Amino acid sequence: MRELIDALAGKWIPLTNRAVFRIKGPDRVRFLNGQVTNDVSKNLNEKAVAACLCALKGKVEALLWISASEDSLILDGELSQREAIFNRLDRYLIADDCEIVDETERMKLVHHFIDGQPGVVSIRVGKVGKDLWVQADALSSDFVDADQISPTEFTAAGILACVPRAGYEISGETFPAELGLDRWAVDFHKGCYLGQEIVSRIESVGRVKRVLRPIMAKTPTEIGENVTNSLEETGKITGPFELVSENYYVGLGLFSAPEDCAELAEFEAVSFI
Repeated sequence: MRELIDALAGKWIPLTNRAVFRIKGPDRVRFLNGQVTNDVSKNLNEKAVAACLCALKGKVEALLWISASEDSLILDGELSQREAIFNRLDRYLIADDCEIVDETERMKLVHHFIDGQPGVVSIRVGKVGKDLWVQADALSSDFVDADQISPTEFTAAGILACVPRAGYEISGETFPAELGLDRWAVDFHKGCYLGQEIVSRIESVGRVKRVLRPIMAKTPTEIGENVTNSLEETGKITGPFELVSENYYVGLGLFSAPEDCAELAEFEAVSFI
């Protein structure tokens, strides 16, 4: 199903389901680095990084994308977690000289795969694209004339890329390594953040007991149902399926982790039920 990801080339989508926050002030980098799993001290004017907000015990509470403008950091998460993300960050904003501004109603995000168009490099669904923050009526004709990705197509691509979703895979009960986020949303060489000790301890052990898998099925399977996949792993369906062809649906599930799960390459782990 790599073809579904590759088919995004030259297309774009307005991501209307994002909660957006701007962090301003001289301590913005230090503050956010103490909250998220990835390093935001790097040059985020040219790229966006994915990062987790973790609880004290290292379990994932939210998945964010973070980039920068001249005088602020911009982060976005799922719209359903708008209040939760703001409250979590605001709770720890004590002595740092910065402020959190909710920009959800004012900033609009376009994610695109159109060569030569502006934006910061961002990998949201397993393919290198760009994030472009715009006013709704300020899109160039290059976007208007290009093919638009449907929300279903984008969601299916995210499932195949094993991107966890709030309320499903992200429930406050899973570690970054269980969701595969340790490979692309965690920096193990940065300073401390909430939950860092446990996240690093799991990394040092080298494996987890369960792993998130993209799966395919001829019919959608109910959330919470126990299943066995074509790799002979037992697991549980975590979220809703999306139709990707006349014959197949794709979804995600948490499965018992084999000893060599860390060696499985991206997309090679897509299994069937």
